[in-house]
Amino acid sequence: MSTTSPDIHRVTAFAEWIDEHADEVADRVFQACVTAVPSFTTNGREIEHAFRATCFSFLPGVSRAVSTGEFAPGPLLPAAAEHLTRRLPAAGIKLVDLVLTYDVAGNELLDGFGRELRVSSCWSDSDRADMLSVVMGRLFRFRQAALSQAMAVYRQEQKLLRRSEVPDVPATVRQVLAGELGDAEAERRLGYRMKARHMGFVVWGHDVAEAVLRDVAAQLRTELRAHQDLVVQPDGGAVHGWLGVPQHATDVDALRARLSPPAGVRIALGAPHHGSDGFRITHREALETQSLADRAVPQPVRPDGPAVADSIVSFCDVVALVFADRDVELARHFVRSQLGELVEPRHSVLRETLRVWFEELGSPTRAARRLNVHVNTLVKRLNRASDIVARPLHAGDFAFRFAFELSRGHHGDGASGLLEEGH
Repeated sequence: MSTTSPDIHRVTAFAEWIDEHADEVADRVFQACVTAVPSFTTNGREIEHAFRATCFSFLPGVSRAVSTGEFAPGPLLPAAAEHLTRRLPAAGIKLVDLVLTYDVAGNELLDGFGRELRVSSCWSDSDRADMLSVVMGRLFRFRQAALSQAMAVYRQEQKLLRRSEVPDVPATVRQVLAGELGDAEAERRLGYRMKARHMGFVVWGHDVAEAVLRDVAAQLRTELRAHQDLVVQPDGGAVHGWLGVPQHATDVDALRARLSPPAGVRIALGAPHHGSDGFRITHREALETQSLADRAVPQPVRPDGPAVADSIVSFCDVVALVFADRDVELARHFVRSQLGELVEPRHSVLRETLRVWFEELGSPTRAARRLNVHVNTLVKRLNRASDIVARPLHAGDFAFRFAFELSRGHHGDGASGLLEEGH
């Protein structure tokens, strides 16, 4: 056997073959698939063109995965493939047809590469056999992983399609929210378990397409590891829904780090609650959060990219504002009486220090660690804040803490919309 092992070369010949003949390879895959599954060409030109684009869009990912043997975490479906898969249930194309195309595409890629090796004089017979073996194994792994994701997308869209075909879904949701429907009947109509842990959400954006809002809702379900979801028809540029979330679902801070909605799209989250009562409460919280986010937590606009900050707002972020919203004037005076000059923009560092200190239950050591400063620096900042408000600071001071939370809203670090009037 030659010492030039395909593993050592990371099967670069496969990537080179795809790169040099991408159009031809994609066309062969397309022709093989539509021969085996004619429904991709008999459901309109749009589906046919989308399927051809999908065949081409997979090539870079296949090339990378097969030549390196490495699979990046996260979605393996190219955008073109995901968008096509979401359209298949409505087009009447069955899941078994989708599965078959992945099998046919994988076999065509392997056969095509085998033909390429047979006409090449660069490799010995033993090297060709070894390389084909490596490619076959890696291609199978990629195909199975991508197919698993595609099947999940298909089933999700199939479920949404079935719900949309039932005319009483919105009416059923309204009955559940009004407490007029028992759990068993609600579950039968909605296909959604009521005896679960629910998190209400709203995905909205001004002048944002419904498909974009639904895509974000689907990403939200994935990131929160939800085992079920219920999405109602969009209304006024918003998608409302519920997720059945596990006990240890991703927290909001981690969600913000992992999910960046497109520019102009925002997410409001209720807190998780159990049962049919929780279904209603978390929905109210999500709606209240959306309303306050639009008025009191405006999203910054960055010219250099999507506005990530404040794109995801939870009920816990605005709970103080919910109650302050009942009497803004009293809330404004209360904040001023408790915080004084600490609300001014020049004290943003002190406010951030206080925020972390409160979250760490008054522990200077843990707060300093989170802020990446020396504990002495943190203590000096607390003393400075104490001097500004003219009294000692205690993490258990409810009035001061509540006023501080009320002051957080406009920029997220303390300069509040409550204080913009009547300075």
